[in-house]
Amino acid sequence: ECGPMVLDALIKIKNEQDPAMTFRRSCREGICGSCAMNIDGENTLACLCYINKSSEATKINPLPHMFVVKDLVTDLSNFYDQYKSIKPWLQTKVEGS
Repeated sequence: ECGPMVLDALIKIKNEQDPAMTFRRSCREGICGSCAMNIDGENTLACLCYINKSSEATKINPLPHMFVVKDLVTDLSNFYDQYKSIKPWLQTKVEGS
């Protein structure tokens, strides 16, 4: 048995067929974005993407235009550097500045 999401299928494959397969996952709720990958040509989150029940195989690839570390894991260093540079969090005004 397998859950309805692509992430469930990846976990089942890792547990039962290929323990060396590597991918990121964390919250399983579409909040953290760690399971982002290209599924059937669309960049999406594996935890939010339902398994396609058609007879065609689902194509799963790492995110495009990113360096691949291993399997479905991409290097997020550049992303985190850009994220940090725009400071997308609440900032308080420092007294006296």
